[in-house]
Amino acid sequence: MAATLAWRFNGTNGNSHGGADLERHVDKVQESEPPTPRSVMKMGKSRVNVEDEETLSSVAQCIEQLRQSSSSTQEKENSLKQLLDLVQTRDTAFGAVGSHSQAVPILVSLLRSGSSGVKMLAATVLGSLCKEEELRVKVLLGGCIPPLLALLRSKSAESQTAAAKTIYAVSQGGIRDHVGSKIFSTENVVPVLWEQLKISMKNESLVDGLLTGALKNLSKNTEGFWSATVQCGGVDILIKLVGSGLTNTLANACYLLGSLMMEDSSVCSKVLSGETTKQLLKLLGPGNETSIRAEAAGALKSLSAQSKEARRQIANSNGIPALINATIAPSKEFMQGESAQALQENAMCALANISGGLSYVISSLGESLESCSSPAQIADTLGALASALMIYDTNAESISASDPLVIEKTLLKQFKPKVPFLVQERIIEALASLYSNPVLCKTLADSDAKRLLVGLITMAGTEVQDDLMKSLFALCKKDCDLWQALQGREGVQLLISLLGLSSEQQQECAVALLALLSKENDESKWAITAAGGIPPLVQILETGSPKAKEDSAIILGNLCNHSEDIRACVESADAVPALLWLLKNGSDNGKEIASKTLNHLIQKSDTGTISQLSALLTSEQPESKVYVLDALKSLLSVAPLNDILHEGSAANDAVETMIKILSSPKEETQAKSASALAGLFHCRKDLRETHIAVKTLWSVMKLLDTQSDKILMEASCCLAAIFLSIKQNKEIAAIGRDALAPLVSLANSTVIEVAEQATRALANLFLDQDLSMQVSFEEILARVTRVLKEGTIDGRTHAAAAIARLLQCRAINQLLSDTINRSGAVLALAGLLEAANGEAAATSEVLDALVILSRSKASSGHTKAPWAVLAENPHTILPLVACMADATPSLQDKAIEVVSRLCSEQHDVVGGLVSETPGCIVSVTRRVIGSNILKVKVGGCALLVCAAKEHCQKQIEILSDSSLYIQLIHSLIGMIHMTNMTAENGSGESITDIRISRHSKENDNEGESVCRTAVISGNMIPLWLLAVFSRHDSKTRAEILEAGAVEMLTEKISQNAFQYVGEEDSTSWVCALLLAVLFQEREIIRSNSALHSIPVLSNLLRSDEPAYRYFAAQALSSLVCNGSRGTLLAVANSGAAIGLISLLGCADVDIADLWSYRRNSCWCLILIKLHWRGYSELMISGLVQLPENLFLFLLIYLNPFLKDLVLLSWRWVF
Repeated sequence: MAATLAWRFNGTNGNSHGGADLERHVDKVQESEPPTPRSVMKMGKSRVNVEDEETLSSVAQCIEQLRQSSSSTQEKENSLKQLLDLVQTRDTAFGAVGSHSQAVPILVSLLRSGSSGVKMLAATVLGSLCKEEELRVKVLLGGCIPPLLALLRSKSAESQTAAAKTIYAVSQGGIRDHVGSKIFSTENVVPVLWEQLKISMKNESLVDGLLTGALKNLSKNTEGFWSATVQCGGVDILIKLVGSGLTNTLANACYLLGSLMMEDSSVCSKVLSGETTKQLLKLLGPGNETSIRAEAAGALKSLSAQSKEARRQIANSNGIPALINATIAPSKEFMQGESAQALQENAMCALANISGGLSYVISSLGESLESCSSPAQIADTLGALASALMIYDTNAESISASDPLVIEKTLLKQFKPKVPFLVQERIIEALASLYSNPVLCKTLADSDAKRLLVGLITMAGTEVQDDLMKSLFALCKKDCDLWQALQGREGVQLLISLLGLSSEQQQECAVALLALLSKENDESKWAITAAGGIPPLVQILETGSPKAKEDSAIILGNLCNHSEDIRACVESADAVPALLWLLKNGSDNGKEIASKTLNHLIQKSDTGTISQLSALLTSEQPESKVYVLDALKSLLSVAPLNDILHEGSAANDAVETMIKILSSPKEETQAKSASALAGLFHCRKDLRETHIAVKTLWSVMKLLDTQSDKILMEASCCLAAIFLSIKQNKEIAAIGRDALAPLVSLANSTVIEVAEQATRALANLFLDQDLSMQVSFEEILARVTRVLKEGTIDGRTHAAAAIARLLQCRAINQLLSDTINRSGAVLALAGLLEAANGEAAATSEVLDALVILSRSKASSGHTKAPWAVLAENPHTILPLVACMADATPSLQDKAIEVVSRLCSEQHDVVGGLVSETPGCIVSVTRRVIGSNILKVKVGGCALLVCAAKEHCQKQIEILSDSSLYIQLIHSLIGMIHMTNMTAENGSGESITDIRISRHSKENDNEGESVCRTAVISGNMIPLWLLAVFSRHDSKTRAEILEAGAVEMLTEKISQNAFQYVGEEDSTSWVCALLLAVLFQEREIIRSNSALHSIPVLSNLLRSDEPAYRYFAAQALSSLVCNGSRGTLLAVANSGAAIGLISLLGCADVDIADLWSYRRNSCWCLILIKLHWRGYSELMISGLVQLPENLFLFLLIYLNPFLKDLVLLSWRWVF
């Protein structure tokens, strides 16, 4: 069974059920593997020199003898016999004949005009030469076809045979033989062969097999073959040949008949009219050669694919059992080779055509397992199912898809106690087909591991099979992974035991399973080490098959990457030489694996390894230096700087070699060398500041003139790495000026990948502000913005960095703002922030650019501020808010600064997003409390104010649950003092740009004057947030009192009351408002600080600013309404009445900007409670100007004395 499954594991799955897969390539090129270090010494010097003097001399003598016209017929025959003997016995003779310019012309000439014997010998020699493809083409082009056809028509059976053999040999060019196709078509070879075949059939000649073989060859590439076949009566001939039973023609005849039916479906009617169908079914039986059975199955496949009647006739002729037997014949009869596989595939395809699709066959076979009465029937059914699963492909799936989970469950169900060995074999065979099928295994969990386990079960001894079977059953359970299925360490020990004395295939399966295990499970890595797995893995790395070597290297890499202790064990096992050999001689995949494993294995500078890798860079092998450079880069990244700089050291030589091959004639080597140097300089800051970086820079800059996009990309990437230290290395800065122009040009490349890397280099080049000032901002911005819109995340990140660095050294004036707006850069930055999804590097660069833009002045004239576009596109705010919630503190600070700038235009949107984004309120509060940057603290307060507009109570609850609420209150009070200090010093961060519009932008009426209290900005924002919190919570008011806020507010009012210069500095009215809210608490009113505030508030009533007077009145109202008689007395003595009387009766226009706060009754009530008759007459003259409803309201509170005065005054007014 192992032999039967060998090709099954490595073979293909077949194609459609029609005739597209009839053509089979017999000749397969086997790739030779380079000798290992150990096998090189064992190889003998047995190679034969192609130019062997003796062979050359003999061939030359024969040809010269044939050229002489004086040579007799006998002499020519002797020379031809000698030449034929040389060609058949010495491989070097082919080269000798091929190198002789007259050899083929002489032989064709003799074939054309020689005697009968000479013609036969010349034809035989020419046929023998056709074993070499190059010589076959020479023979074909030498004009051999006409004389061969003439010889074929001769009456001599020997001549016909010789001609037929040579025609067969010269026609073996296959599909790619376009020249031969034209020649055969031009010379009408096909009709001649059919004509000769018709004649020879009467005599039952042995030449028939050669003629049908030649026709089979010609059918693959000759123009007009099938039309010529039909015209010459080829259909009847083939039907007769199938019925003749001649073994030398049956395989070819069946092949040709099947192919003809696929080309012309009308042929099927002739086939069905006779006994051909039954004859084809008979040929499927075990009494025939495998090749005949395979081609007969192929003919039935074509017939059933083209004709519905044929499907019915095959079924009625008991064809279904015959086809099922044919599919299981290779397993039952221990067949091997391509014919066995073709028999299985063709028979199953024919069965699928008859049954309505391969999926139906699979399901029918699975269902029939339950009704089988004997182990033999079960085994046969399972064998047929294995064949069906093997050839199941996308075409079959498109007709009707099979469920691999159901199939797997059906097969595993057949494993019953004491199941016969034959049945067990067939179950394993079917599972192998299932897990190896690329279509079916896609939806199966752990299909690779299951396939490998089945392979091991097939090849392992009986003492191991039971354990492996248990592992397979366990793995098929959904709640079990490979480590658990193998029973942990016991399974690892079992697999390692199979690495030693076992077959190559068994070793490959065991290593592949260990590779999967070491990738999926960390415990397995120490299990492999403890079980002594490292030495045999290193041994396999040296002597195993190519696949086993690669998997062994993968395991060792996984082990090294897991633990330093394991890495040291692998290093001590002398794995480095074997990995270096794989790096030099392995496949591309093997080289890549070896390079990665070396990266994990070598953690310190190793002079010997560096020297060997450097030698590989300049040697012929490996041809590709890609993975050598990767390994060398990793070694140099950990090499001491002194070693790299020391001339003559291995590390220095390696770097110099890498720089030298930048001028290699091979594009791949140039690009990879630049890439490796880029990686080296990127990770080594110390190396960037040395003369080696300068030398590399000169060499890499030369690559900017090439036309290769790949080289331009890697060269730009290398420049970007070197430019990271442009500030530290002045020589780099000086040379960088020369790179500026070509990089700007490359940034405009139509190839976006090239533009990306050029932008990366420019971004780092702009770290030098002098260089960034040398470029045209408008020109470079357009190119960088294109990358910002179209590039990868990495490219867009560097584009954002380039924009930020360009802006850092420029004042954002009106012209610059207009350029930025036209480029669409701000929206592109916002788009990157959203696409980055929290990635730190991209987020940081975007925020750096947006912070600079947000500090620009507001829109003026026809040019709007660049950051205003964010307010116009509210969807761009969400990624910024997400940054505030999840990013690092430094990024949170930047995001807060940007978003707080938007509160003026989109306070509702900002407030809603801050409230709804999980964790945002808490994160912003932490930054308000913890940051030392005033702009961040005030900006955070602005965001909390916006969020509190609709969700204040929710915000307080969130902060209380996070134990941040009290800390925030104290921080806000501390900010009152901080803003005072900033104002006094005159130096500090500008917070005046942070503004909150209390009204929605949609509610603003154009043409109306802006309310002075409609915008909360700068120093007012922390005060406003305190007022908002105080309004909702009495505990907050008490906490504010304990923190000494009343004294601070009183002091702030006294300092700023008569220094109003604009709304940005008008904090006094907010202070008064906050006091008004605080004074609603009786405990606060009783405090000394409240009494001390009364003179200040009374003084504020005399201000020229209505807002100051208004909110001072509000604060006094709170004191009077909630205070004691002592408080009333203090208010009365403060002279507040005079200021209050001036407010009475104010027209709407006088306090239009305060009308939203209107409480005219508040100061009226103050006066009423004061009861100071000295002010009664003045008060009454003001009251009569109030609206009627307010006037009537006041009458209720007036005592009889005041009532009479009011009535007298009212009558006087009217």
